[in-house]
Amino acid sequence: MKILPPHKISGALFDVIHDAKQELVLVSPYVNLTYWKQLATALTAARDRNVRITFYIRHEPSNLVSKEQVLSLGITPQLVANLHAKFYFNETSGLITSLNLLGVSNSNSIEIGSQLETAEEVEELRRFVKQYLAPQELVKPQSEEDKYLSTAEFGQVLADFLEGKVDGRCQVDEQRDGSLSIRALRNTFTVRMERPSQQLAIQAIVSGNEAEQFSARRAQHFTAPTLQYDIQRGGKGYYDLIRATTQPLSAPRFNALTLLEKRLLLPQIADFMLAVRAFKSAC
Repeated sequence: MKILPPHKISGALFDVIHDAKQELVLVSPYVNLTYWKQLATALTAARDRNVRITFYIRHEPSNLVSKEQVLSLGITPQLVANLHAKFYFNETSGLITSLNLLGVSNSNSIEIGSQLETAEEVEELRRFVKQYLAPQELVKPQSEEDKYLSTAEFGQVLADFLEGKVDGRCQVDEQRDGSLSIRALRNTFTVRMERPSQQLAIQAIVSGNEAEQFSARRAQHFTAPTLQYDIQRGGKGYYDLIRATTQPLSAPRFNALTLLEKRLLLPQIADFMLAVRAFKSAC
């Protein structure tokens, strides 16, 4: 293993990327290549020559920029809670360093790096990834359903899910503010991301009489433990609404949510809609 001074680290990183023929593993908690176009171009070129790229970043709500930056390269990031390690390797060489993939780190920070010199050292890094960074779910091949959830617009995914589970005549339309308007079960529903809380809010129009009965009938119909329910009175031309909110999510936009979050939200939205329909029928 060879110690590298600050001015040689980025060169070693580019060597790892350009020399990759089959495999490229990138571990960087934070990523922002807005002002490091040369690196973005090198990663895109590796992707285009069919190198298998695995990109690990830190999983936390405040790290949305890193996720969006990796997605913009056409690569789906793997999210790891509490990630602090930084290293990069291909099938034959690698680099362990203090350098995050940030333009500011490359241009303004004093970094240190260690260049791997043997196949055994690269294999040690590969074992580290398998043991600490790659849970079993991530190393399994993605199912066709997961690929669809990962790549399709969330509004389309939700429409397909609701047509099968709730109402075959369901219609989902994206609004200018990014929210989703749903027509189903003879009612209108809205799904939106609340800011700055990053909670998903689902709401349904109810009549004034139904709103008055919400407290008395709530325990019978609105029971999902993962949702918080409340009534929002309208007045002055606004509809009364039943609302349900989730716990804070990892991103403020539907398409940037994790695969697991999307999987969990689809039945939650469907269950809320069915609960509202049952509640309205009972009133």
